[in-house]
Amino acid sequence: MKHCPLCNGTLKREEKKTLYTYKNESKEIVQSGDYCTVCGEGFLSPKDIKANQKELADFKRSVDHLLSTDEVRAIRKKLKLTQEKASVLFGGGVRAFHKYETGENAQSKPLDILLKLMDSGKVSLEDLQRVG
Repeated sequence: MKHCPLCNGTLKREEKKTLYTYKNESKEIVQSGDYCTVCGEGFLSPKDIKANQKELADFKRSVDHLLSTDEVRAIRKKLKLTQEKASVLFGGGVRAFHKYETGENAQSKPLDILLKLMDSGKVSLEDLQRVG
């Protein structure tokens, strides 16, 4: 049985609704973790944090009017690019698109605009390769 490092109460594995706020916008997310039955403090493992990483990233992107992780992936696949090829073509490092699609990092606003233009057909892959 695990004990709370703050009050020595018992830690119980459970899911709790947690309110996240970003730029004056809020969203409730279900967060798994070990929660103290006495003081209520929560302790999250790296696995617990990673489980909510994509949902939190998409929430922040929504507030910032950026494409979601799934939208980035869908556009990349529509362009028939691997993550590696997209990273080379658009810049940002070899694993950039992996990070955008898992929520590890958000794409820049200029890249987001370019992806939206490419998705709408206003800019083609050939256009980008010609100027790149």
